[in-house]
Amino acid sequence: MIAPIPKSRIGINFAILLFLSAGLNGCLGSSDRVDVDTEMVPIVLALDSNLESASGIFDDPLLSTLQSSPGFSVGTYPVDSEAAKIEALRFGHIDVALVDGATAWMGWKEYGLQVMAAEVDQQGRSHHNAHAWVRSTDPIAVAHLDGDQNTDPFELFEGRRPCFTGWPDSVGAMLPMGFLLGLGYANVMGDPNDVDSLSSTIQGFFEEDSMIPQPGTTYYGSEGSLKCLSEGQGDIAFLTDSAIEEICPDGDNGGKDWCLGTDDYVMLPTFGRSPSDAVLFNPDSLDEEVLALLSAVLESPVPNNPSSKDPSDPGTIPTYIITDSLQHLNGYSALVYNVPGMQSYFSEEESHSDLDIDEVRIGLPAHGFHEHQVPSITYLSESLEEKLNTNVSITYFHDVEDLIANLSSGDIHLGYFEGLDSWRAWKLGDLSVLATFQSYQDRNKLEIYPIVSNDSMAAGAYLDSSSNSYSFELLRNEAICRSQGHDTSILALLAAYLIETGHIQSEDLDPSSTTQDIVASFFVLNDGTSNSSEFYPDNIAECFQAENDDVAFVYGSQEEFDCESHTADICFLDEGLVALPPIAEYPTPSIMYNPSNLSVVTRTTILNSILSLNGEMYLDNFTSLGRTYTGCYDISIHKVDDESPREACGSEILKTLFRSNGASRTTTQAHLEGVNTMLSVLPEGTILA
Repeated sequence: MIAPIPKSRIGINFAILLFLSAGLNGCLGSSDRVDVDTEMVPIVLALDSNLESASGIFDDPLLSTLQSSPGFSVGTYPVDSEAAKIEALRFGHIDVALVDGATAWMGWKEYGLQVMAAEVDQQGRSHHNAHAWVRSTDPIAVAHLDGDQNTDPFELFEGRRPCFTGWPDSVGAMLPMGFLLGLGYANVMGDPNDVDSLSSTIQGFFEEDSMIPQPGTTYYGSEGSLKCLSEGQGDIAFLTDSAIEEICPDGDNGGKDWCLGTDDYVMLPTFGRSPSDAVLFNPDSLDEEVLALLSAVLESPVPNNPSSKDPSDPGTIPTYIITDSLQHLNGYSALVYNVPGMQSYFSEEESHSDLDIDEVRIGLPAHGFHEHQVPSITYLSESLEEKLNTNVSITYFHDVEDLIANLSSGDIHLGYFEGLDSWRAWKLGDLSVLATFQSYQDRNKLEIYPIVSNDSMAAGAYLDSSSNSYSFELLRNEAICRSQGHDTSILALLAAYLIETGHIQSEDLDPSSTTQDIVASFFVLNDGTSNSSEFYPDNIAECFQAENDDVAFVYGSQEEFDCESHTADICFLDEGLVALPPIAEYPTPSIMYNPSNLSVVTRTTILNSILSLNGEMYLDNFTSLGRTYTGCYDISIHKVDDESPREACGSEILKTLFRSNGASRTTTQAHLEGVNTMLSVLPEGTILA
């Protein structure tokens, strides 16, 4: 029997990984390896029992190749999974096994198994290009084929239904997830060093009940993945570039009964290259002379090799190139280390920290915070330093473009951005959202409201419940109460709203118009000398009084503006003002990063430390089980810190610094796509100013 698998250096048994969930079907004793014909070299290879056809014939390409060689007597060792092949090689039950590129990489990294040869396709390639395939009518396909470089089909993956091939398939699972995580389309949910986080990551990014299929299920494997897509059970199939040609060569004419026409499938740009299937051996148990003989057989053309134009034809015997592990597998590491658990488990470098940077540098906009918030910035950096066990530094930027540039270049690692500034960072700097700060109502989106005096015509029409007389048109030619130069974001969305609703016709605008020009064609714009600002609209009433203006646009929520709510520090609706129906959504502030400069493990570790602020709650004379507590209660360890100042508690940092109930994990497209869609109505070339 197979010996038990020892615990690894990080305390995780290799067999409990998702891709090693199956055991061996049976074992052959040593007598099975002895051949009666002593002139032939006995060789034993793993035979996947799943390859047995209804007629009892095994469709195994390596078996076909070796059986055609007169120099070998071939014995087989039944297994039922790629994992079982690795185990059989480890313990010397077999001499060779043909395994998927991902399995070969794992066996090499974990147990020192070596590649003898690699399968070559009809184009002479020893690799597969990994792609996503979608139906031609899908919005993802439309975004890919529209010729617009600003539309990214991968941004539309979130929330859709995936058709994976299986685990740990390279093309059908590892590379797609490594790509999406590596480039910041998705974020790891959970511990970046635990492979179990992959399931929650997939379900958090794709449709919530998404999963990787198991062997033997309907949609397992390459054919199952394409069938999943074709039957509408999924939206995205992860396959090679030649998959459609191989599985549905004639489309819906003569192919599988579920095949669509070849024009009904659209292939997206590649995720990367996966090493082809490899012939793997254990150097500790395979004799060098036998290795040389096997290499010679695999390198030579197979006699009487039946010709076929279809690579999936069972009669086709593949050809191989002689190679080694370093040559065939080494480039694969960078592609799959983005998958949770892969780097920490398979990396040869031991590390005492989950960070691969010596210091976390954070950039903040100088105009985004008030003087009373400065101490909270210090408490935030101290809290992160303690959680990350490294230095955290803060740099202030007076210009958003400078903040974007420094984050893009890697001079800083994280940047704090307001709503539209985060959109600019996404579009101008190719930056990604790591986390957002939710409103007091636990929302990631605020709304932009027109605020007017309660004795104005617009307010009267809106408050008159007996009529439907309110119209945004009532605000035409009204003077806007503006803040001190910090209203670029609101002006941009207001300009988009005016065009989208037809209050302004885009064809009537000058091609070089700015968003301010567009707004000025409907409203009256004054110079803006009030002390109010977008981020902190607590002086909105003063804005009206100082400027004698008619309308102001403020983002937030009705609950925040209402002075009877718990956030009365910014309320103004008791000042004779009325909030009219909102005109647009406005994303809450976010923390952004450059996916090229922060590894998945590092940024996930930082993200988790930011999210941990949510678990710190300040208690003020809270009584429980006969005891009274005052201090910062950490729900993760159930302890109260009664020595640190109140302002250092996570709940207080979130409230004071970010006007938030909590940090939230999100992605760029989920957080900013609404703004992006709305701004898309602006004429090309419009300057956001």
